[in-house]
Amino acid sequence: MSDGPSLPSNLPTSDDPSAWIDWTTVEQSRASHPGQSAWVSANAGSGKTHVLTQRVIRLLLAGARPSSILCLTYTKAAASEMSNRVFDRLAEWATLDDAELTKRVTAIEQRVPDRTTLATARQLFAKALETPGGLKIQTIHAFCEALLHQFPLEANVAGHFSVLDDRAAIAVLAEARRSLLTATSTENNADLAEAFSQVLSIADESGLETLISDIVANRHAIRQFRRESARHGSIDAALRLRFGISPDETEASRAEAYWPLAGLSGPVFAHYIRLALEKGGEKVRSVAETLERVLVERDPCSMVPS
Repeated sequence: MSDGPSLPSNLPTSDDPSAWIDWTTVEQSRASHPGQSAWVSANAGSGKTHVLTQRVIRLLLAGARPSSILCLTYTKAAASEMSNRVFDRLAEWATLDDAELTKRVTAIEQRVPDRTTLATARQLFAKALETPGGLKIQTIHAFCEALLHQFPLEANVAGHFSVLDDRAAIAVLAEARRSLLTATSTENNADLAEAFSQVLSIADESGLETLISDIVANRHAIRQFRRESARHGSIDAALRLRFGISPDETEASRAEAYWPLAGLSGPVFAHYIRLALEKGGEKVRSVAETLERVLVERDPCSMVPS
């Protein structure tokens, strides 16, 4: 077992800020080297996009075709930011004199470029612009959508499908919610009416909207579970099997197996409850009151909301 994450052994030991700057530059150069794979984990604003941009440019300098490079990000904003950085750097290189361009290339390559490398660096902007479709810097979602459009038969989807944007998705959910509300009042569906009534008793209208959104997001898993429940005879049977609960167990017998809860006792615990009740905010006091009830409650089922 590890006692926690350890710092790299090659960290500078000097208090001189320039030593840390030089170390950072060297480590960024290692991570962006086109000849090796790298996994970079760092906090926001620490320079990950800079390293990725540097890696793309070094791949191009090493002779990689622009069309053979694929950069995937999670958001459109990140993809746009990275694309702008790459093209801004390449456009700048196309107009620099030899001395300044040599300095820029040396900074990322950690070695002085020859005349052939300088000529290649000047041509990268034009090559990137002339590449059909441009550099592939896009979101994961856009990449997956492009794959599905190219292989609709293999993916078992319609070739002319389109992806809903956020506004259209909100409209579809609103229509689903309206249909549900209408169905409970106009259709003779006792199961639906009972389920609807139960949901509203637990949550308000906003809770219903959240529930519908979660159902849509997890529709495939829910459909699979319904098929599994049908094979086992009922939802209750499928749930018992999944959680290892025997058919003859009840809510009370299951709760008694772990009640009272381990660790909810002792003077230290009671002391912290008193502090929470005296000095805590509204939510903290509410939790503390519940824990205080747990300390003296002998019937576990009484703690379950009806």
